[in-house]
Amino acid sequence: MIFYGTNSSRLKDGQLPNVTCPNCQTQTSMTYSVFGKYAYIYWIPIFPMGKVNVLECNSCKRTYKLKELPEQIQRKFETEKHTGIPILHFSGLAIILLIIAYFTYSSSKHKDAEADYVKNPAIGDVYSVLSESKGQYTTMKVTGVTNDSVYVIFNNYEIDKRSAIYKIDKAENYSDLVDGYTKQEIVSLYTEKTIYNIDRD
Repeated sequence: MIFYGTNSSRLKDGQLPNVTCPNCQTQTSMTYSVFGKYAYIYWIPIFPMGKVNVLECNSCKRTYKLKELPEQIQRKFETEKHTGIPILHFSGLAIILLIIAYFTYSSSKHKDAEADYVKNPAIGDVYSVLSESKGQYTTMKVTGVTNDSVYVIFNNYEIDKRSAIYKIDKAENYSDLVDGYTKQEIVSLYTEKTIYNIDRD
């Protein structure tokens, strides 16, 4: 279950002097508070959603949102020095960007490693491959390597999601029947994306 919503934090308190309260008509001052609204997921701020300004008459204690007050008071309030949006309100967005950057970097490093794996096969390498059945994926595992050949066993199972291929990559799922390819054939299958991923322990 995903917990999400909006919340706010108090950014600043202050006094607005020499104003006339619309409620009690007293020449007085008002206490104001500035709240920063933000959206969150699992209580982590993701991005800011603006500010809410609340003012309270120091005489009659009536509270107002800024937009409820006369334009003269609004202008006076806007001349006050107010705080900006806290960096904390962007923390979730920063985390998301870091996660994206990490996975992008990891994917790039994995592809660099695959370029070496496909040219230099090793026993135990697992190739994720497109199945002959449309929309299905399976694996084959390297069991032997010679100067110019690669020997593999095939997975007896297929799955319809690339990202779930790990679910069928189990020792008991592989056939005992060994098939052979030239190293050049393996490179060609990878170039054509029939082999779309290579894992090595």
